[in-house]
Amino acid sequence: MAVKTSTSLSPNIASTLCYIPVVGFVAAIVLLIVEKNTTVRWNAIQSLLLGLGIFVLDLILGMTVVLALLIPIVNIAMLIVSLVLAVKAYQGTTVRLPLLGDWTDKVAKKV
Repeated sequence: MAVKTSTSLSPNIASTLCYIPVVGFVAAIVLLIVEKNTTVRWNAIQSLLLGLGIFVLDLILGMTVVLALLIPIVNIAMLIVSLVLAVKAYQGTTVRLPLLGDWTDKVAKKV
């Protein structure tokens, strides 16, 4: 019998939902609140930290006209990274992003 989460989704499906662009942010918040599975919670936290980091980077780049031209490039890179993370999560592989992986571990211990 396959492992189920407290949301009756398989862990790889629940983890994948966290990384899907646009809806992933909401899914990650909901799964972080509801879910008991540590892998799903870890992926939800990493997804939220990644989204928050990109949001802050977009704000910083938007402060100047010259750097604001980089915002579309950053957002396309974010889309690619999110899709790769979604595929890897679906395959059951945990991908630890540099820097964010350590922060995710620290946050996961506190939440």
